[in-house]
Amino acid sequence: MKVFVFNSLVLVVLGTLQVTSAGCCADGWTSYRSHCYFIAYGVELTFADAQRYCKARGAYLTRLETWAENIFLRKMLSKSKAVHTWMGLSDQTYESIWRWADTNKHATFSDWRPGEPNNLGNEDCVAFYAGSANRWNDYPCQRKLTPLCEKS
Repeated sequence: MKVFVFNSLVLVVLGTLQVTSAGCCADGWTSYRSHCYFIAYGVELTFADAQRYCKARGAYLTRLETWAENIFLRKMLSKSKAVHTWMGLSDQTYESIWRWADTNKHATFSDWRPGEPNNLGNEDCVAFYAGSANRWNDYPCQRKLTPLCEKS
């Protein structure tokens, strides 16, 4: 903890922030517009456990709101070592009705890799797949993949 005094104003800094032109994110998080993203390197969890992992960090599994955000994340992931990375999209409630886990809202666009979603082996949860330039792929929700958390 650092304490700074400016003309009788005391400023206490409890942690280190990474400041970018897009906003402020904690160390280890990447900023894009008003959002911060965290790739949980070395962590592989089921979809449900990945949701809990992000929630414990004050975040949620990534929810894509725009095509530009999708492209940003695809590029960010391509520079990382992540291969299969959970986002917060699934059709667990109704088959082929893709909803965001944190809001229950329908996805407004998609970026499936060719031949997906195919529901091969009851695949109800979605991840970025590095083998197809981080386009979307459906997976069984019990498969253990790397969480991609988001704060807004």
